[in-house]
Amino acid sequence: MNSDNDKTTYLQAREGKPTEHINKLMEVLAPLATFKSYKQYRTIQLTDKSVQLCLLLTEGSASICRHKDGMILTNMYAPAILGIATFNMREDEFFIRTETNVMLGSLPVELAVDSIRQNDLLLELINLQAYYIRVLGEREFNLPGISIYESICLHLLQLMHEPEGIRQNTSAYTYIQERTNFSRSRIMNILSALKQGGYIKIENGKLQHVGKLPERF
Repeated sequence: MNSDNDKTTYLQAREGKPTEHINKLMEVLAPLATFKSYKQYRTIQLTDKSVQLCLLLTEGSASICRHKDGMILTNMYAPAILGIATFNMREDEFFIRTETNVMLGSLPVELAVDSIRQNDLLLELINLQAYYIRVLGEREFNLPGISIYESICLHLLQLMHEPEGIRQNTSAYTYIQERTNFSRSRIMNILSALKQGGYIKIENGKLQHVGKLPERF
């Protein structure tokens, strides 16, 4: 498997990110938000006393996770606006987990939407929504059509592109398992074979290097 495989693009949420539109939304929403710093691996809900929240990620990285099984659907990197994409969806559908130390602002989604409308930023909101739909849609479209081995390889490549703070504090096994729910034995067997073949370098469980991966396992 070539490390330049185009299929990695759906796993890399930073690709094609509408940063200019996000920054315009941030300028309007940040003054309305209450900001707080959170440590790595904190779980943050998208509701507060049944009020749906819009979260402004201004520093660090966080994951969007499913409540039903805890699976990580995608990572987001500052600047990012979370929660507004799930407006009017079930309150218990998703939650946020910090992957690094973060700075996060929160405000009610309805207040955020009203402010966006009043400031004529609906085009920016549409671009933000389209980005999230593309990221999640490409994940759902691509993952079912590949083998377990290919999926593990793609997640190894993704892990190598993560910020150093994530890569050196997350084991390769944990990173893959949280995003796929594959069995421990299957993941470890493939990682062990790739390591023994010299295709990847892992030290103390942490991924250090990924070379050109075999097409098949």
